[in-house]
Amino acid sequence: MLVPKLLFSTYYERFEAATGMRMMHNYFRIGGIAADIPYGWVDKCLDFCDYFLPKINEYEKLITDNPIFLGRVEGIGTIGTQEAINWGLSGPMLRASGVQWDLRKVDHYECYDELDWEIQWHKEGDSLARYLVRIGEMKESTKIIQQALKVLPGGPYENLEARRVGEGRISKWNDFDYQFISKKSSPTFRLPQQEHYVRVEAPKGELGIFLIGDDSVFPWRWKIRPPGFVNLQILPPLVKGMKLADIMTILGSIDIIMGEVDR
Repeated sequence: MLVPKLLFSTYYERFEAATGMRMMHNYFRIGGIAADIPYGWVDKCLDFCDYFLPKINEYEKLITDNPIFLGRVEGIGTIGTQEAINWGLSGPMLRASGVQWDLRKVDHYECYDELDWEIQWHKEGDSLARYLVRIGEMKESTKIIQQALKVLPGGPYENLEARRVGEGRISKWNDFDYQFISKKSSPTFRLPQQEHYVRVEAPKGELGIFLIGDDSVFPWRWKIRPPGFVNLQILPPLVKGMKLADIMTILGSIDIIMGEVDR
């Protein structure tokens, strides 16, 4: 889908105002964020949501019922429900094949249970279904942002245990109780001798972090599970016997990021 340059500019300006960069952000910290959001940032985000929602309707009028577009995506690259599960697909790739699986609902993390939103899914499993799922998720994501901003809590933005760096060895944050990940961890927390796997619902599917600790500040093993790398593996059977022009349609519907799949 082609998104107007002005829309992208407004979107990235919100990131730049909070993190200092339009892309490749280094903002989140264990137990907090790097810096507080600037004054007026919340209101500008709400203004962007009000601007963005009508744009989605414009895209649908232009694309969704366009016979040329439908002829290129409908019935192309179909993935059955059991096939999607067997390949380990996630995100829109899985939900477009009739599986109502969203980690924000399944794992109940953060404040998603407190917000009003619905899982977007279709059962056809083709490129059109994956497009429709993503259109629906654009609307639902905007609703989530609007609700989350209105209940944004106050208080400190940083990890208070980071004060141990300035206080040195006498800091209470060096005590035994604060060195493990089960507590509100410090920047140099120790990883217990066990395995840790944490997953979130990223825009393209399940993004997982796997760690094996050995009771030191460095993990013995660290593995990132990118959704794009797993989703791309189904491409060969999808393009088998298809026309050359259909390959780009199918690849676009998988929606990969090259940084995740160039392994």
